[in-house]
Amino acid sequence: MISLNNRLRKFFSLPASFYTKPTARRIVLGLAFFFLFMVILSADFIPDKVSFLAGQVSDRDVISPRTVSYVDIGKTKKLESDVLASVANVYDLNITVATKADESVTSIFNEARAAAFDLTLRSPDEKENKLQQKITTSLPGTVISALVNLDETELAKAEGQTRSILRKYFQRGIRDDDLDVARKHVVIETEELQLPKNIETIVAGISQSLLSPNYILNVRETDKRKQVALSGIEPVRDTVKKGQVIVRRGDVVTNDQIHAMEELGLHKGQVNELRVFGLTIFVLVIMALVMGYLYKFAHPVYENDLQLVLLGLIILVTLLLAKLAHYYSDFTAPLAAGALLAAILIDTRIGLLVSVALAMLFSVIVDHDLRPVAVALIGSMAGVYSVSKMAHGYSVTKTGILIAVINFIVIAATGFIEQVNSSQVLMQGLMGIGSGIAAAVITTGFLPYLENTFSITTPIKLLDLARPNHPLLQRLLLEAPGTYHHSVMVGNMSETAADSVGADPVTVRVGAYYHDIGKIKRPFFFIENQVESINPHDKMAPSLSTLIVTSHIKDGVDLCREYKIPQVIIDIVQQHHGTALVSYFYKRATETEHSECIIEADFRYEGPRPQTKEAALIMLADAAEASVRSIAKPNINRIEAMVRKIIRQRLNDGQLDECDLTLRDLTTIGDVFIRILSSAFHSRIEYPETTKELERKKAKNGNCNKQPSTKNECNASHGANHDCGTQTDG
Repeated sequence: MISLNNRLRKFFSLPASFYTKPTARRIVLGLAFFFLFMVILSADFIPDKVSFLAGQVSDRDVISPRTVSYVDIGKTKKLESDVLASVANVYDLNITVATKADESVTSIFNEARAAAFDLTLRSPDEKENKLQQKITTSLPGTVISALVNLDETELAKAEGQTRSILRKYFQRGIRDDDLDVARKHVVIETEELQLPKNIETIVAGISQSLLSPNYILNVRETDKRKQVALSGIEPVRDTVKKGQVIVRRGDVVTNDQIHAMEELGLHKGQVNELRVFGLTIFVLVIMALVMGYLYKFAHPVYENDLQLVLLGLIILVTLLLAKLAHYYSDFTAPLAAGALLAAILIDTRIGLLVSVALAMLFSVIVDHDLRPVAVALIGSMAGVYSVSKMAHGYSVTKTGILIAVINFIVIAATGFIEQVNSSQVLMQGLMGIGSGIAAAVITTGFLPYLENTFSITTPIKLLDLARPNHPLLQRLLLEAPGTYHHSVMVGNMSETAADSVGADPVTVRVGAYYHDIGKIKRPFFFIENQVESINPHDKMAPSLSTLIVTSHIKDGVDLCREYKIPQVIIDIVQQHHGTALVSYFYKRATETEHSECIIEADFRYEGPRPQTKEAALIMLADAAEASVRSIAKPNINRIEAMVRKIIRQRLNDGQLDECDLTLRDLTTIGDVFIRILSSAFHSRIEYPETTKELERKKAKNGNCNKQPSTKNECNASHGANHDCGTQTDG
């Protein structure tokens, strides 16, 4: 694990090159995670090969792996044909057809009269030939023969009947597809007139020859109406539900079933390129939104490549676990684990972002089923809210129980909405409970590995460091007890102030416990650990004393690294004195005969100055507590004056220039320190020296073994001794 951590850090700290430039590196990382996301999410896009032919008997049950809705081309074409058939053709009336037919009737009968009464033509054949040549209408031979053999009266009658029949049919209207029927009806109607046989032949023959369509099809308008009708048609869609049997074993496979299998990608195991393209766009959009959020609202995370890798790994591993759980039940997917890890290791807002991103990606796995997506999203968000209380000692176990309860409630609610069977809802709810508990277990299991690999310090880890039985704190208590109690006091002060100025209270408390840990190396060189008023600095040069005092910073860093204390605490150890002046020894040095050679920088701590609110809080609490402890007769006014003075000195000395504390924050911090220190270092009542008085009474009465006469006298005696001791400690 340590080697992996070192490799990661080495990769992200290499000299500038193409793949180590921030933009290029993020592009490479993004493409790598995009490819891995696509592999997980598209794993079901290439199903098992199923190859059938229409009419073949199925040798297996074919079950739909997901819900799909598709256009049924055959049914859609049939619907289009039915609609087109229902659209009537548009016809335009051509009045010239009837006029020409009437003119043709006139011409035929005039020529017939001319041929019939032509005295130059003696034989009927000559008359027929001449009539055939004169008329332009093609008439049967029987009609021609009958025309030349009629007299004037018969010709007039035949002409009138012909005009009447033609006029009747033209008034009705004749279309192309009606022409043959009309000609047959002409023969029938002519027979019903009971005309002489020769006249009937003439009327029927001429009428049939001159009948033609007088309603002409308007192709343009007809096509326009058909297109309008087609535009209003919605394609016929068929829906195949997830788990639906498409083909049963022993059934004869139909073309519709083959089409359904093709739409599902089952037939011959083909890949639906359109689905892959859609998934690509979907994943890219989600990744872009996540990166956009980080850039806009969490820029430190966006700039930290290690945290970006961590975020990608959390989403990737969680999706993989959800994919595996999906084959058992969608409600068992422990998606909340990813949100919990992101919230604990990075930030609670990032945890909410991961909740949404995982829910959207999980929707692809569950084929966009709303219920499991809602359960995953709401459960994850509830878990993130829960671990946001981690600073106050909230446990992941309780978080898992909360997620389990929320999952059960959401599953039941959505099940009732969709009217799912009660027994099925209960079974799914139990799976949701298991999902919540599994999320807590997974989070607990992955947390230490991710912490160590990515050098992240979580509130849980800090709370473990704050336990009094930690080996380093045990050493501090035994080897430098004065420093230990001072550190506890500084921790109480800084933690109380942290809530008021937006600092992390857990980091502040733990940092306070370890800020003077370096004094373990030489505890008796620091006044809080000295006994019997023996001060080794009295016999040392101020410069050497300064070197010893300031060295507790480096010694503390070394001890922290030896005991594998997190870097955030090491930073506080390094920064809690900043570059402050060791004023006591500097003043002593300036009072010597070589004062003109004294350089102030030699009597300052190496720094750096506090970079965070937490380090600045500990700097102020450390100085305030030590200064107030030195007040001979503390009272509220003296304590307030001292605290304000210390804060003002640190501010004027520039020690707070590199942290985010405002002047309002400094005022608030001072108020908190004054309240706590006034309670701890208030003035005590000066009790009389009861021991000496008792000795005088005993000597006077001659009874040295006399016991206290009353219970009150005993309590007063013990109380006085206790308070004296407390006063001495104070």
